[in-house]
Amino acid sequence: MNYFESSQYASQVDDFLHWFYDIKIQLPQVSIPLDSIEVSKEEILDAKVNSNQYSNYLYNENTDEQISITSLSDEELKQLIQFSKYEKNQQLLQEYQNYNYSEKDAFYYQLTDTNGATYSNLPSDSVPTLNTIQIPYKGNNQDNFARVNNNSHNYGLTGTLYLPKASMGDSTILQSYQQYTNNKIFLVIGFTITMISLLPLYHYYKKIQSTSIQLPEQLKWIEAKYKTLPIEIKVILFIWTIILLQDYTVFGYWNIQYMFSHWLNTITKFASIFLLIYVFILQFKGLIYLLKNPSIIKKEWENGLYSTNIDDIRNLPIYRKVFTKVLMYTIFIGLWGIIIGTSIIDGFAFLLVGAISFVLALIVLLKIQRSCKTIQVINDSLDSMAQGKSTSDIHISGQGLIPDMAKNINIIREGFILSNQKQSNSERLKTELITNVSHDLRTPLTSILNYVDLAKRSDITAEERQEYLQIIDNKSKRLKVLIDDLFEASKMASGAVELYKEQVDLVALMHQSIAEYEDKFIEHQLILRSKTSAPQMYAYCDGRKMYRVFENLFGNIIKYAQSGTRVYLEMLYEGSEIVITLKNISNYELGFDIVELTERFKRGDSSRNTEGSGLGLAIVKSILDLHGATFELSQDGDLFKVTIKIKKL
Repeated sequence: MNYFESSQYASQVDDFLHWFYDIKIQLPQVSIPLDSIEVSKEEILDAKVNSNQYSNYLYNENTDEQISITSLSDEELKQLIQFSKYEKNQQLLQEYQNYNYSEKDAFYYQLTDTNGATYSNLPSDSVPTLNTIQIPYKGNNQDNFARVNNNSHNYGLTGTLYLPKASMGDSTILQSYQQYTNNKIFLVIGFTITMISLLPLYHYYKKIQSTSIQLPEQLKWIEAKYKTLPIEIKVILFIWTIILLQDYTVFGYWNIQYMFSHWLNTITKFASIFLLIYVFILQFKGLIYLLKNPSIIKKEWENGLYSTNIDDIRNLPIYRKVFTKVLMYTIFIGLWGIIIGTSIIDGFAFLLVGAISFVLALIVLLKIQRSCKTIQVINDSLDSMAQGKSTSDIHISGQGLIPDMAKNINIIREGFILSNQKQSNSERLKTELITNVSHDLRTPLTSILNYVDLAKRSDITAEERQEYLQIIDNKSKRLKVLIDDLFEASKMASGAVELYKEQVDLVALMHQSIAEYEDKFIEHQLILRSKTSAPQMYAYCDGRKMYRVFENLFGNIIKYAQSGTRVYLEMLYEGSEIVITLKNISNYELGFDIVELTERFKRGDSSRNTEGSGLGLAIVKSILDLHGATFELSQDGDLFKVTIKIKKL
């Protein structure tokens, strides 16, 4: 590329235009005397409206008061604006005079501004030039001259610049041009010499291509260790060895007298040089081996640091975090080593860096100690959990891998405790279930057997036999209902029930159930009060199953509600749900967790004197679970409350 198309030359042209605009155009405009500065009527009007820009001039130091601009006459305002402009001009004048324009007077020019004024310093006699440039620039490599064109447009300048062969003023353009030319010559010479020097190396390589380099037997272990290094480490070591061999010379630094007076240092240097040469020979041998066997390069790359770690870094979050931290610490230690190395030449800097290093070492030691204690706490907690012992929460503040691990262990611990509680409750309820099932099945079965024996007797009348048979019939039906309920509850709990969902009016379904149980409510002296949000409230559900829900709930109320009390039934909208609430006064004191009533064969009267299977609420909960609805039981003293929430349609 031609120098006169380079970015360096463009920067020099831009510097000249900057000087020209400031000194030749702007400077005369800001050098006007105070009395000659013009002020328009528009500026006077604007000053009256926007007086803030002149607030510094309206302050009276003697009275310590601000003068109102409206109190000034137009002539006084004109003088005020003139003085303000004059001060700004003086500031610009000072800037122009103090600014260092490196390329001032570098060109002959013939330029025109936006007002049509022409500026020229062309001599009467022709002067030999190196370059002529049009403003704006329209030659090759216009990207380099984008700033020149942009600034010339802002300055309003067009015309031509002529660079003379003889340097003018303090311009450095000719020196830069000469240096650029010399660099191109040296580049060509250097490239030629490099290519020529490669020929002997190529011939040497061809000569030793089939020759194996043998190392002393005592040093074979180093070669074996070197071969096991990842290829990235080998490349770094090779580059580092070449750099050290270039800079690490002995005779270039010391004379003979110095070598004998510092013999220990000299021996160390010679040993280092020998070791570097040996390492270089080892690496050069490995390079020749790789060039002979290109397939080995691919194999070594697959076994290198990058290939063997990239999958772990991507897929293992813990490893990625640790790797990132270790990499950051390594970079920090490397940079800190460079700072220490450069500070050795200054005693004070060395002491300062040493003190900072000591403080940083203490901080790192404390962090390691805290991390070790935290890991020990986590380990002890895990050991206790493995042995089935109860443990307390692990309290670790902050963010990071170890605090996150502690939080997860706390979650596991809570789940472990809940699991044990559920297991204990499950064992207890299983025992109660077996006891209750055997009791509820055995009671009607015993009655049936006893009355069968009585009916078989010959010394009873026909009326008595008929009465016994009626009791046997009632007990058999009771036993059938119990078995059917148990079968239905088990079937629903297993999910082996097919639902026939459709649009169902729950209000109508509720009133149908109330009508079915109206006589029983009256018989047990229960007063039912119902309330709904709308005459029709629709849900997408199985109508027969939802009827069974109301049936079981009403049956439960009739069995366990206190006579002479009210029963409240509400069906209301809450957001996107229909909420059904049933409230009644219990006839029995509930001495256990009310949630257990949804378990099979759990009944409100512990003596189990009432008619019922203990499966009613369990069936209700199973039906609602199949519909994705929620079923909640609550208690406030003797007030028993059932809450059902189901999606509205």
